[in-house]
Amino acid sequence: MKVDAFSYPQEDFLKELQTGRAKVQIMESTLRDFFEELSFVHKQSLQLEDSRGEIISGALADLLEELRFTTRQLSTLQGNLDDAIQTAFTQDAGHRLRELLVQLMTCSLQHWEETTGTTKIELAEQSGIWRVHLDKGYFRLRTFDRYLSVPSVPQKPRWKDVTRTARYVLACGESSVSENLRSTLKEFQKHLLQLTA
Repeated sequence: MKVDAFSYPQEDFLKELQTGRAKVQIMESTLRDFFEELSFVHKQSLQLEDSRGEIISGALADLLEELRFTTRQLSTLQGNLDDAIQTAFTQDAGHRLRELLVQLMTCSLQHWEETTGTTKIELAEQSGIWRVHLDKGYFRLRTFDRYLSVPSVPQKPRWKDVTRTARYVLACGESSVSENLRSTLKEFQKHLLQLTA
């Protein structure tokens, strides 16, 4: 039974996503270790001077090639996910994803200012998500500012940085826009899921 993205619980989705990422990281780490071990054994087998050395060397060479192929497949899977998300932004005819990114960023900034009494410069510096530039004696947040209006959102948005910002500021306490920020974050995730399904 197919699950509609809007009825799928956000917590379950996040757990699934985190579990998937953890599994990929474990597989990549395991593959790297296995590749190193096989490479070492393969080099050792080349030094054997009888027919067994040739057989072992040939088998290990095949295994190494299979391992390279599997590693490329993992990279392709990650690339396919990134491509699907980029396609979702490109094909979002109503620009709803971009609108939601702008809502997330403006709401995050308002929440931050209310809870901390500081500006977006402090938000960028303390979160470490956005780079602060010194321009003619003034601190500027060029990339951050691009997410404060729909027309200036980049063609390839750094949507993960925007959602990370929302989560970061929500951890700072409650404000008059906390609930709005949470619901906008959920709406963005659901819309993204629906478009990449």
